Amino acid sequence: MKTNDIFNFRRFGKYFTSDLRTCWANYGLSLLTIAILFPVVTYFLTNAFNLVLNSTWDGPDIGLRSFIFIVATICLVVTMPVKCYGKITEKQYGSFFLTLPASRLEKFVSMFLMTSIIAPALGFALYLGTDAIICALDHTCGRNLVAGAMELIRNMGDMKELTMNFVDESITIENAALVHEILGQISNPWMYIDEIFGITLPFLLGAIYFKNGKTVKTILAIFAFSMATSIIMTPFMETWAAEIVRNANADPNTILQMFNNGIFKHLVLIDTISDTVVNLALMAGIWLRIKTLKH
Repeated sequence: MKTNDIFNFRRFGKYFTSDLRTCWANYGLSLLTIAILFPVVTYFLTNAFNLVLNSTWDGPDIGLRSFIFIVATICLVVTMPVKCYGKITEKQYGSFFLTLPASRLEKFVSMFLMTSIIAPALGFALYLGTDAIICALDHTCGRNLVAGAMELIRNMGDMKELTMNFVDESITIENAALVHEILGQISNPWMYIDEIFGITLPFLLGAIYFKNGKTVKTILAIFAFSMATSIIMTPFMETWAAEIVRNANADPNTILQMFNNGIFKHLVLIDTISDTVVNLALMAGIWLRIKTLKH
């Protein structure tokens, strides 16, 4: 088979543009509703309640707006794949999908880009932009979400002085430095990029795999997988956790020494490997579903 038959950049560009237009037609209004109306409605409802209850005009604080942002993100992740690609399990649309002038790889890449990169990026940009405009117009809301997140990252990343302040005769510099290194690793925002794929890909797989009840069945499948993973991992984690509990006595160095455990020292590597394995398995499932799709 020729390389052009597998992936042709010009053909992929035309197909991706068409896929983008189709997805916008199917989901554009929902995206705008989630990304723009959610923060606007939250702002006006909060002020309305404050006017009724306290007779004051006081916008939603960053805590409430962060919670609504998480809710909006979940709505986006859950609804977008079904709206854009859920119809390919139907006979008429599925047959049309199979006859589109693009290879399976090109269709797969387009699905991945739309679901895991384009839609989240556009949704986040619209939502955070709307939130920034609201906070700029009404200072009772406080900091916008972007400014709040940047400050949180700075506070988490700059823990050296804080950890070193705990150094005394009973706590060694090595243990304090180790805690500082681990906190610096988990405060790196790039560590969580693959988490976006891990959230969006299951719902894309569910949208193209299940013929009905796509969202509910996907959530149930995620729950079942989580339960199975917990049952399998419990015997391995039980001994390690029991050792930490036994060693957690009044000696500060003993408590801090648990951070010297291999799990904590290689936390970023373990998280990256586990997320990559799960994401590759999900992508393989999506690829196989596209490859075996028949009507």
